[in-house]
Amino acid sequence: MCWKDREIIPRLLRVIACILMLAAGAAARSGRLFGCDLRPATLSQFPISCHFHIDCWLFPHFHISTFSPVPTPRIAALAVLVAAALLPLLTRSRRWRMALLLLDIAVLGFWNGLFLSTARMVGWAGAGLPAAPVDLAAALLMLAMAFLYPVFGRASHYCLNACPFGAAQELAGRLPARKWRLSPTLIRRLESFRRLLWAALMLALWCGSYGRWMEWELFGSFAWRAVPPLLTALAVLFVALSVFVPRAYCRFICPTGALFKISESNQ
Repeated sequence: MCWKDREIIPRLLRVIACILMLAAGAAARSGRLFGCDLRPATLSQFPISCHFHIDCWLFPHFHISTFSPVPTPRIAALAVLVAAALLPLLTRSRRWRMALLLLDIAVLGFWNGLFLSTARMVGWAGAGLPAAPVDLAAALLMLAMAFLYPVFGRASHYCLNACPFGAAQELAGRLPARKWRLSPTLIRRLESFRRLLWAALMLALWCGSYGRWMEWELFGSFAWRAVPPLLTALAVLFVALSVFVPRAYCRFICPTGALFKISESNQ
């Protein structure tokens, strides 16, 4: 892959299309998403200081300040994202990959609840990226892996290396069990189903008829004490299914993954 590759411009246009789709979703939600109310709390002219309060059913009363000390979990999360962005480019060691998958689940998933979801990206499109430098760097790294890496030939880099739920499914798929053989016809139909499902969900979001579907993406199950039990049960079900069908949710359901596919070649 190089800059002279004539596929780069069409792929970049697809990335722009993704951004416009998310912006349209943010506009349709009128600045309110995933049960969150994003609003400026204080703003002083000198020294420049901007604070935001986020009231969310998943992380209630979470406070972000540009001058707050950086929490250790966020530093750890950024380190894991840097590893996810670079390690797969440098080595194919199974040991390193196993370590990366475990860190994705433990640090990004359970410790930080940090992942890309439609709700989070729509929130960024409507309210801007995080103000804190560490959170901003983490957001940019995730977006780069999701949308820019595929432009240069690294298809599904975020999903394969940085998504905590994808990591959980991959580890489940490594368990010794007889895999189910899906026919090529069934696989094509399931992939078509995912595209149709994504189109229907995005249309519902843009029309303002039903945007709460974003609350039911399975990434939120890492905050299992705060989310509805049904969401946790669905997440466990799909992880268990991945023992027999590798990455079943990623391949055949995930709306966020379907959005990422737009920036890839021949999708």
